[in-house]
Amino acid sequence: MEEEKIKAEILRILHEKTGGRYSEKVIDYGTAPRNNGTISDPDGYAKFTGPCGDTVEIFLRVKNGQIEDIRYTTDGCMTSHAAVSAATEMAKGKSPRNCLKISQSAILDHLGGLPESDQHCALLASITLHRALRDYAVGKKRSGSHG
Repeated sequence: MEEEKIKAEILRILHEKTGGRYSEKVIDYGTAPRNNGTISDPDGYAKFTGPCGDTVEIFLRVKNGQIEDIRYTTDGCMTSHAAVSAATEMAKGKSPRNCLKISQSAILDHLGGLPESDQHCALLASITLHRALRDYAVGKKRSGSHG
């Protein structure tokens, strides 16, 4: 319980230090990202570099018609981590079809917004996720599996 109080206070201070520019949720996802890493032999995979130069990779594992595991890597900044981490959290446990609803605006809503100069990070996350979903769908059709 004490650890949660400390974490909340750190997030509050970071929020204050950034002039309220980033929500506490953005700071939390950006500094303690969820699902960071890779999956060997994924069911779906995509790698995309945005105009800003940040590269994102997303790895999917689908079982019984749902995203069982999802991981990502990025060489981007805190807001890139926050956006991709949020996208992976939003996708986990959902069907690939439902994950198509995870758009730039859905990620921004989930995070409580981003400054205009950082909103491209949510677009980068959604594009890479959708490409990984497409890779899964194409591979599934090719193999004839019903994962």
